[in-house]
Amino acid sequence: MISPGKPYRGLAAFAVLAFLALATGKARAESQQATAFPSIKLWVEQGAWRDSTLIYSFAPVGLFQAPLADSLVPRARTLTLRWLRDREAERRPDFGGYRIYRMVNAPDTSKAVLLRRYSLNDKLVTWHFSSVDSASGTFRCTGCPNEASDSLATYVDPDSSGNFEKVCRAYNAQGVCITPGDSILKLVAPPGPHDGFLTWYSITYEKKNTTDADNEDMFIPDTLDNWARCGIYGNRASCPNLNNKARNLIGPFEPTGGPAPDLESVRVVPNPYRGSEAWDQPGQSEVHFINLPAHATIKIYTVAGDLVRTLHHNDTVRDFERWDLKSEPGRDVASGIYIYRIEAASFEFQSRMIVIR
Repeated sequence: MISPGKPYRGLAAFAVLAFLALATGKARAESQQATAFPSIKLWVEQGAWRDSTLIYSFAPVGLFQAPLADSLVPRARTLTLRWLRDREAERRPDFGGYRIYRMVNAPDTSKAVLLRRYSLNDKLVTWHFSSVDSASGTFRCTGCPNEASDSLATYVDPDSSGNFEKVCRAYNAQGVCITPGDSILKLVAPPGPHDGFLTWYSITYEKKNTTDADNEDMFIPDTLDNWARCGIYGNRASCPNLNNKARNLIGPFEPTGGPAPDLESVRVVPNPYRGSEAWDQPGQSEVHFINLPAHATIKIYTVAGDLVRTLHHNDTVRDFERWDLKSEPGRDVASGIYIYRIEAASFEFQSRMIVIR
């Protein structure tokens, strides 16, 4: 005799199995889509790169300048970031553009500074690239008969840095806006890359705004392990985001002013050196001798005249040399006053510096 409860339990078990199968299938499909989501290929060059293509995709008839010869212009404290635009990513309905970030001293993405947005959310202001043609999958601007040649995009730091903000058109002598309601968009830039500081860059995809103008990073859940890392019941919001700053990270790079012709502007930074400062990374204590020629010898002495360390600078790109505040045998130097002497060709320079541990 069959218990009335058994068929019900059998049907319930079947329903659960069917649901799990469907959920697993859905998770696998999303997993394949998520893991196929492209990372962004990046390159960084010292100096300013002249972009070779000019696109105005928002114009009634697109204005297109044919590719020109690429050229890298040497320039002090300037870095150029280039990245390869991805056609499949840009064809997504939630694609809203690109966001460029910078990190200094360490690749800590929690402290990344947003430098620039190239966004379809503000197309008339920030987006000057072509768009993906839905039929051919190529990059084209409005009215262009041929494929556009701007798949390799260029960003120059600090030339291209900043976010567009609305500001008053005119102020009086007291700094009060005298044209209320009449504003203009101004590119407000953060400080440029600092000479000698290690610098990292990252690019993320911006999501297309729908209800709110939040201009956030696109969220692409990583469901590779069938939702195992996505919290209870596979909550999408708790999944790792494949579109993250650490995934599209490049560095470190060192902005530099280039070798100086003589020793006239040589300096030590920071001077005095204080080991308790927030910027001083544990185990990475150092000072920089800056504005050096391509070839120079640096000798550091105690005030008693004892030689502490000799540094040989041979660099045709960077204008600085690091000292890790260690003596020749590799021991940390003590707090005190030190004399440094720099020799380069027929030039000589001598001064002092202070170390405070």
